[in-house]
Amino acid sequence: MTDYNLYKIFLYLYEEKSISKTANKLYVSQPAISYSLKELESQLGYTLFYRNSKGIEPTTEANELYHYIKVAFQILNDAEEHIKNLNQLNVGCIRLGILSDLSSFYLSSFISEFCKKYPGIQFEITCDEAESLMEMLENRQLDFVFLTTDLCTRKSVEKMVLSSVSFCLAYSKEAYPNGVSLNQLDSYTLLLPGKKNSYRMKFEEYMENKKLSFHSNIEVDDSSMMLEMVKKGIGVGYFIQDAIPNHLEDLSIILLADIPSLHVCCSYVDDFLTVAARKFLEMVKTYYQNSKE
Repeated sequence: MTDYNLYKIFLYLYEEKSISKTANKLYVSQPAISYSLKELESQLGYTLFYRNSKGIEPTTEANELYHYIKVAFQILNDAEEHIKNLNQLNVGCIRLGILSDLSSFYLSSFISEFCKKYPGIQFEITCDEAESLMEMLENRQLDFVFLTTDLCTRKSVEKMVLSSVSFCLAYSKEAYPNGVSLNQLDSYTLLLPGKKNSYRMKFEEYMENKKLSFHSNIEVDDSSMMLEMVKKGIGVGYFIQDAIPNHLEDLSIILLADIPSLHVCCSYVDDFLTVAARKFLEMVKTYYQNSKE
């Protein structure tokens, strides 16, 4: 591989058409420029410049080479500028993975606050099953994954416990003006997450321990969609309690305090984090440290 500095000298020679001007701009001696030119010509096997009364003139081979070297140096300059902007948080992208159950209410405040401070940073949010999200994290396709602690079991990633989540049933006040009885839940249209969902499993365990019967008429893995369906009176939905507070004018809830709460954690691989991702992690840590005080 030819020395980077030889090509840099070639660019100056081509554009200045003068050994002396090139030497002055690069703060080196004229003999050093001449030596570097001969070295480059020797490595390439072509004469690149002819001397004349005005200075030097590029050969056909030099004209061909210039276009490639000019583009290559422009790419290098752009790369350096991009890295500077990344470090200064002027540009960048943070890729988040989260369970759909948490996505509707858990990330919006973080993203909103971060975008106000660093408007040049973009966010990509992926909702998927826990196993897929963790694979994407380990393959550097995601910067962070937000899961419950019982789903974050990989030893290769670090996790920061953020908060706990509790569960409830919610229903439309208008659709069920007389309320809903937990003991007669099997008489209502019930909306639950899919059977593989860990929250669903906890609900089934809870109902079994209480010796209460139910059947799921509708399975919905997206909590936002479930919430809209419940508000329209389609049935009774099973939710993380934090998803409900902004909708209490329309909904009534039944707290399921006997279901053990789950802890939400932020999972990441420290060595993979970009400058922007580290700044986001600092913000999340600060938020939860302050909330505990």
